[in-house]
Amino acid sequence: MDANSIWFDDKELTAFSSIANVQGFPQGETIFSEGDDADVMYLVVSGKVFIGIDKSGSCTAIAELSKGQIFGEMALLNQDIRNATARAIDDVELLSIGPDELKQIIETNAVLAEKLQCIIQQRNYELLLKEQLVATTGVENDNLHVSIKGDPSLRETAFTRERYESIADSVLPNLVPCLRKLLFETSAYRVFVGLNNGEVRINSVINPFIEEMHLAKKIVSSAYIERHFPPMDYDTKVGLIKEVTEYIESTKSFSRLPKKWNQVLDKIQDEWTPVPKEELESVLDQLVDLRKIPNFYLRNLSISVAQDAIRMQFNCDGTHIVSTREYSRFLEQNIMM
Repeated sequence: MDANSIWFDDKELTAFSSIANVQGFPQGETIFSEGDDADVMYLVVSGKVFIGIDKSGSCTAIAELSKGQIFGEMALLNQDIRNATARAIDDVELLSIGPDELKQIIETNAVLAEKLQCIIQQRNYELLLKEQLVATTGVENDNLHVSIKGDPSLRETAFTRERYESIADSVLPNLVPCLRKLLFETSAYRVFVGLNNGEVRINSVINPFIEEMHLAKKIVSSAYIERHFPPMDYDTKVGLIKEVTEYIESTKSFSRLPKKWNQVLDKIQDEWTPVPKEELESVLDQLVDLRKIPNFYLRNLSISVAQDAIRMQFNCDGTHIVSTREYSRFLEQNIMM
């Protein structure tokens, strides 16, 4: 069951209408926008409502609501800003319910209060699950690309700042095959390459709670890698990641977590898949070229066997997080002009 499968019938709509305000919106009109302050929630009396969220500058549909369904309650109850945009698909009539009206409903109508509580709990669970899946696996949809803006002053001076060769630049052609070795032949499952400062941060399945820090000029040595990271083939490493996760879920400490967290983490475990080797290969293949771009060259990059989200920072402002599946298209559209 999801929250949008719970409806209020005609009798319940009548109960709401006795204390709520009626509002009409013509076809195409925006009811509220993502980022707006929230002072009311809505219940659909007639017509249909589009719910969408902003993704890379465009509004992507996440729900279509009709008679008997509520929306906007999460921002109201959490005293938060709107996390989505609502728009009238056709002419709609809505019941507008503020905090005072909501309190009155909860205190005077046990049936409506119970139904509202069920919707709110389910919405909380769905939101937590969605956010955790993105944060943990990087998988949101087939076109994952998140751009996080930084200091505008950095963007304005990107073309005028003089570029210097770093320690990493001097060893970069030899560093790439060593990164392949780390990810495909050792216990390492994540690498962060600081191309400006020559720092390589590595996470290993053997000691997953520690991030090791190494110098790029040392990582280019096979002997150095062999001293620090046990040999392990890709499939064995993937199996170990699954085993560790399953073990954590079997512990008493995990069982003491609130029920919603057990459900969310079980769902993440069920849906998790490793990043295919060929997709990681394609990222590594472009590393030298990205660093050589005259203006918007790569400053640092993070890739992982366990998380389908490549994190990149260029010499301009901000950060790009891109799915490995979308990496080549990202380069074509944004970098390789």
